[in-house]
Amino acid sequence: MEAYSRDEKLLMHFFQESLARVAVTWYTNLEASRIRSWKDLIAAFIRQYHYNTDMAPDRTQLQNLSKKEHESFKGYALRWRDLATQVATPMMEREMITMIVDTLPVFYYEKMVGYMPSSFADLVFGGERIEVGLRREKFDYAALANTSNMRFV
Repeated sequence: MEAYSRDEKLLMHFFQESLARVAVTWYTNLEASRIRSWKDLIAAFIRQYHYNTDMAPDRTQLQNLSKKEHESFKGYALRWRDLATQVATPMMEREMITMIVDTLPVFYYEKMVGYMPSSFADLVFGGERIEVGLRREKFDYAALANTSNMRFV
């Protein structure tokens, strides 16, 4: 692939092929006379979409994320992980695991806090097991019977 990295026409062609939705519209409305090289195209793209870096999610947003009432554990974990991948400074797996456990509803937190899985996938597996246990009424918690926000799909 390196052999093609200096072919500006090829780079520009593949760049336009990688765009979607509003970025395609932006690209097609570019003044051709202002884009003479690959560097011009890069500069124009960065000028147009630089605001995304200013609005990138941060750790505080992750810490404030919460599981929705009817959301499955796996659905929540995937939504959380998707946001975590957008944090400007990449997070280590252990930090992600610790942080998502801290965002869980009390019942999940109580079960997960002593578990500390070795990977995010293991955390999701553990959360799904808790969810199945709740559905099958495997937990003997009197408070659970009175909790209206513990519904599962």
